[in-house]
Amino acid sequence: MAEGRHDETASGRLASAGWNAAWRAVKGGRETVAWNDPVVLVIVYLVAVSALFVIWPSLDLAIARLFFANGGFPAKNVESLIRLRALGDQLIILILVVLAASMLGKLVWPERPIAIRPRSGVFLLTSLALGPGLVVNGLFKSLSGRPRPIAIDIFGGPSPFVPAWRFSDYCASNCSFVSGEGSSSMWLMGLVFLLPKPLRLPIGILIGLVALALSVNRLAFGGHFASDVLVAWGLTLLIQWVLYRLIVTSPLGARIDAAVETWLGGAGRRLRARFR
Repeated sequence: MAEGRHDETASGRLASAGWNAAWRAVKGGRETVAWNDPVVLVIVYLVAVSALFVIWPSLDLAIARLFFANGGFPAKNVESLIRLRALGDQLIILILVVLAASMLGKLVWPERPIAIRPRSGVFLLTSLALGPGLVVNGLFKSLSGRPRPIAIDIFGGPSPFVPAWRFSDYCASNCSFVSGEGSSSMWLMGLVFLLPKPLRLPIGILIGLVALALSVNRLAFGGHFASDVLVAWGLTLLIQWVLYRLIVTSPLGARIDAAVETWLGGAGRRLRARFR
């Protein structure tokens, strides 16, 4: 019995140590969380944006009316804007292809380092899966029940207007709150986290403009309210900052690099030996 209690105590200490290490990574290695911490700033942004649209829900309608004309949302029929909408998916596919090519290169040339650090690839893939994937499309869009602007009675649809953060049953799936494409466009900002510091500002501005164009395009199509997009941006950035600290800047990052390099290098050497 004493040995069992000792094992349980040791397991508890190990779990506590793991949790504390993860929490320190989220805090960026600080003992306390400062107000200028990016994670705190994103949370403040989320609370402020949410409060704005909860207190003044008519703001969503006022912004949507800017794109409504002649009984509909004419932008959704403009060919150039349709192509702009496709750009978001194309950029994500391009990034995934580059990551896959980096991994494939290690299999072909197992003695060379992987072109893109494995921790960077893991960060991008994990933030894509958790942000636009699980949290936005898997949870919010499936459970919120918020009809899109094009589907509400004010703009000629069958459903009533539902304010932000008010869950309903007027939409069964793929609902308006929050914006999946707004989240995906902001996910591109994760590339900035991985750049050298001198490049972060100019590339960040460029990606920010792309994210803004893709998101406003959805407003123009009547596919989303402004609150859908702004909340999606905050949720995505919050997930990215937490994962960046857990995966890229914490000691876990070096272990990910070593494990992936070792595994892919071994696999590449086995493939080379087999085909020879």
